[in-house]
Amino acid sequence: MTGSSRYGYDRRTFLKATSVSAAGGLAAMAGCLGSDDQFVTIGTGGTGGVYYILGGGIADLLNEELEGINASAESTGASVENAREVGGGEMTMALALSNSVLLAVDGEGDFDEPEPLQAMFGAYVNHTQVVVPEDSEVETLDDLEGLDVSVGSPGSGTEVIAQELLEWYGLSYDDINEERLSFAETADALIDGQIDAGFWSVGPPTSSIEEVTSQRDIRLLSFPEDDLAAIDDEFPYYTAATIEPDTYPDQDYEVHNPGVVNTMIVNEDADEDLVYDITEAIYENLDDLATIHDVVGEFEGTARGSPIDLHPGSEAYLDDVGL
Repeated sequence: MTGSSRYGYDRRTFLKATSVSAAGGLAAMAGCLGSDDQFVTIGTGGTGGVYYILGGGIADLLNEELEGINASAESTGASVENAREVGGGEMTMALALSNSVLLAVDGEGDFDEPEPLQAMFGAYVNHTQVVVPEDSEVETLDDLEGLDVSVGSPGSGTEVIAQELLEWYGLSYDDINEERLSFAETADALIDGQIDAGFWSVGPPTSSIEEVTSQRDIRLLSFPEDDLAAIDDEFPYYTAATIEPDTYPDQDYEVHNPGVVNTMIVNEDADEDLVYDITEAIYENLDDLATIHDVVGEFEGTARGSPIDLHPGSEAYLDDVGL
């Protein structure tokens, strides 16, 4: 679909970005012709992560490309919270890790009942980045026993992954001193020497890890290849990923880690035409979005990489352009 939107507006009209409340997200997707601006809220994550940066860029893009849309990005606790907010109709769309999304639609893990979610598209791969001081004796996750470890903020996909991987290595929160910190808080705690290790599940490079490197010598744990293969075999949403040398300052080595695809999620009842238009606006402007963060370069390759069903609106767009 090109030219005028199915909503009857010229999608090249530029609007000024405006911040709005997260309330009414699902209602925004179901707006009708002739109504006032439709509020589109995008759930992101903590201010020190890629979700927040990327969500803000997408909000600005939608405000520029789609007349009648008033989009804003909201800082949240990330994946688990985002799945609940979108499933409950309190946010329009959100980024979330695929393992959390799969648990949400199945009503498992942190979710007491299934959430009515579908994928707008698979966005990019999050790398599980475990950061320790350079002189730390920690080499693998089983070395974290008895140490102070930030496992991510409550309700985040990072915490889900940290718990899952610690358990795979035979550990639980009973075996570590867990700190449930945001990315920014984890960075500060590492800089100040208050924790021994911190988990990030995020696309590299991330600003909060860069902040740590500017003030302290650190090392990223590289998972043994045999462990990665076994983790990949056991869990359907992990894939072996590699952070290339020089992604971070003074990082002259490859970092092998479990990767998880991020999914842009919507409520399954979201308006099909509007989901089509939003997906189109994003994918027709990937070059502009890529100036915000390098992970946008993965959007085309991971478009259908979510473990849950695609929403009919975005599936129609991806079919139309052959992605």
